[in-house]
Amino acid sequence: MNSSLSIILDRFTISACKNRHSAASIIRLYSERKSDLVNPNSSSTKEISKKDYEWRKSWTEETTHYFKTLRIFYTERNNVEVARWLQAPISFSPSSILNWLKNKEKQKDIIMQSYIPERNRILGNELAAAHFVVYRGGAVKFHSQDNWIKADENGEYSLPENYVRNDYLEAIDCSNMTLYYEGLQNLRNLQRVNWLSINGCENIDDWGLDHIVGSFYKTLFYLDLRNCPSITEKGLTALWKMENLKILYLDDILRTNEYEMTILMLQDHLPHLEIKVGDFAEDD
Repeated sequence: MNSSLSIILDRFTISACKNRHSAASIIRLYSERKSDLVNPNSSSTKEISKKDYEWRKSWTEETTHYFKTLRIFYTERNNVEVARWLQAPISFSPSSILNWLKNKEKQKDIIMQSYIPERNRILGNELAAAHFVVYRGGAVKFHSQDNWIKADENGEYSLPENYVRNDYLEAIDCSNMTLYYEGLQNLRNLQRVNWLSINGCENIDDWGLDHIVGSFYKTLFYLDLRNCPSITEKGLTALWKMENLKILYLDDILRTNEYEMTILMLQDHLPHLEIKVGDFAEDD
């Protein structure tokens, strides 16, 4: 009897809370449920489903047109960002304002470098990557051409605006570009790139280098990693996959003991790899 009473009370509480009855309605509902104690097999007993124990959906998960419209102004990170902003100390010093402006500019650049599937569907992977690099101050070279393509002092450059069949990129020069990990997504699915330089790309770190290795480990034989302070020995360990890599440019192989040991292990695994150090090394 006690167990039956407990079950009835649980059902009563769930139903009352879910439907938000008034006090009079709750008393009347409880009186009706008391009859279940006399006849537990009564047909009036309601089966409790798993759905009755589920939490109410967040408004961001609603599928109606009204909520879909509001969803445009809301992201999953909003709650975290607002909480972080509320907990951070408020400072109106010139340095704090300058850092805030830099962070906003960085977020803008990251958004602008995001991968756009429509661009690749229209131009193809090779030409879309070429437009992405040249527009941001880099240079590219196709297998079918002898000259490098880059923008002039007015930011203008000559690249096809429609898909060109069987025209593959051979070399990509991203030297001194403001390039982020998100921008590397635009360099994927390139078939025959064998020359790549990210010299001076200070925002590329170990994760970015790992992405580069995953994209070009079959074709790349030249890689320039000079002036990339965010790349450590942890990122260099991914280079063991690049069996065709023949020339690697670095700043200083004696940066740390771990860095030097990683270089030695890399040379042992890739005996044909030539590592050149410093800015004074002559480019091939």
